Amino acid sequence: MLVVGSGGILSFGLIPLAGTGINRHIKRQKQVEADLVNSEKKLKLWVDELEERNNEISQLAELSDVLQACFTLEEAYIALPELVSPLFPNTSGGVFLISESKTLVEPVATWKDDYAYLNLFTPTECWALRRGRPYFLKDSQSPLHCQHLHPPLKGQTLCVPMMAQGEALGILQLIAFETGQLTSTKQLLANTVAEYIAITLANLKLRETLKNQSIRDPLTSLFNRRYMEESLEREVKRAERKEQSLGLIMLDVDHFKRFNDTYGHVAGDIVLRELGQLFKSMIRGSDIACRYGGEEFMLLLPEASLQITQLRAEQIRIGAKHLNLQHHRQPLGAVSLSLGVASFPRHGNTTETLIRAADAALTLAKATGRDLVAVAE
Repeated sequence: MLVVGSGGILSFGLIPLAGTGINRHIKRQKQVEADLVNSEKKLKLWVDELEERNNEISQLAELSDVLQACFTLEEAYIALPELVSPLFPNTSGGVFLISESKTLVEPVATWKDDYAYLNLFTPTECWALRRGRPYFLKDSQSPLHCQHLHPPLKGQTLCVPMMAQGEALGILQLIAFETGQLTSTKQLLANTVAEYIAITLANLKLRETLKNQSIRDPLTSLFNRRYMEESLEREVKRAERKEQSLGLIMLDVDHFKRFNDTYGHVAGDIVLRELGQLFKSMIRGSDIACRYGGEEFMLLLPEASLQITQLRAEQIRIGAKHLNLQHHRQPLGAVSLSLGVASFPRHGNTTETLIRAADAALTLAKATGRDLVAVAE
């Protein structure tokens, strides 16, 4: 547009063009500002995710360190809820192990809401154990949920099999209170946690197995002689320190050679095995029963007086006579025991003197006619 000025000078109308340029500039500036805000939001999300990943790595390291420091499976079971729960906020969970018989799965550690857990279930009731890989249920309304969960379910569920040396030990299970919490990242984390737990529990099981093999008699499952002697020495010192009594029973199967000669060594093993079960059923949890050698056994009764020890020996003698032993459906006959009883400090104040006193009492029981209880002199 051509404009004649007051001085007669011609000029072009630039105002609309200038306004258009300004508007474009403002739009670009706003877009830059919006992009900057979005970038800041993305950066914050990345920083938050990075902090969360770093925190998870630290917690995983703590989980690994604590589990490796556990000496027993029971210690690990106690530690698991405190170690695993922080990794999966707003979720309940549990660690479930398959029994030795492979027929049942039972919880050994649970945290937060455990409304959805049954006490026991079979491996076939879990899709993760059936398929051998994690099973994620993003919709609680799906009919394909694991049968070991109590309906109605909330949010999402994830079952991760815990594998060690190609064998399924059990599952790690997580239940989110709301949908969207068990993200793909959290599922990967659950896989890693399940691996850590599986390796630790497998190692602890192996350690306990080796320990039991070193201190127990394989035939009777009672403690062996070495463990008994170590335990007797410890209990003598404890009884001396606390000024308490300590009972000792040494016993022998009467005419044991007859079982082997008449029915064979397998029958003799049956007698010893059943006697081991009898002893375990008739002693307290603090008592110690061991196979001392051959057909000889020894029972250690902490804090038991001489009278109580003698009474316990008599109960065992009577209990053995009521055993109904058979081999190939053939009765093996009645079992009788000779038992010698000694007590700390009355019959000795060292492991050697106590064992000699109990052995002398056992010899006296055999010489007197067998099938009886004799007390050390």
